[in-house]
Amino acid sequence: MKKTTKQSTQPDIAKKLEHLLEENRQLSEKLNRSLADYQNFEKRVEAQRQIFITLALSSIFDKILASLDDLHIVDKHLNDKGLKMAIIKFENVLKSEGLEEIEALGQTFDPQTMDCVDTTNKVKKDLISEVKKKGYKFNGQIIRPAHVIVGTK
Repeated sequence: MKKTTKQSTQPDIAKKLEHLLEENRQLSEKLNRSLADYQNFEKRVEAQRQIFITLALSSIFDKILASLDDLHIVDKHLNDKGLKMAIIKFENVLKSEGLEEIEALGQTFDPQTMDCVDTTNKVKKDLISEVKKKGYKFNGQIIRPAHVIVGTK
């Protein structure tokens, strides 16, 4: 009888081993999926955090840029070296915080980053002849589009 007991336990052990290996494989798959889900969650949270930061700073930048616009207007009329230096320093601080000016003058009109406030027939079609108000972006998001005069020639 002992022989039958040994023979019957060997298939049982093989089945249990097979069952445990399958269970181990399934748990490994679940772990890998959970890790991937967690990594995706972290990425989403970071993206949402960046959006929140951009929105919060957009409001602040908008107020600061209004003052910078005023300084540019005053600079055109006064043409003072000290004021120019202060404006450059002010712009450098904004650049160091990640604010980027949208290059528009001499470029082709881009409705994604520019608003056409007037047209002129003195320059080639869709070419920017003058920037009335500088545009800016932060973290790739448009904070304020550039207000430009576009050629129609």
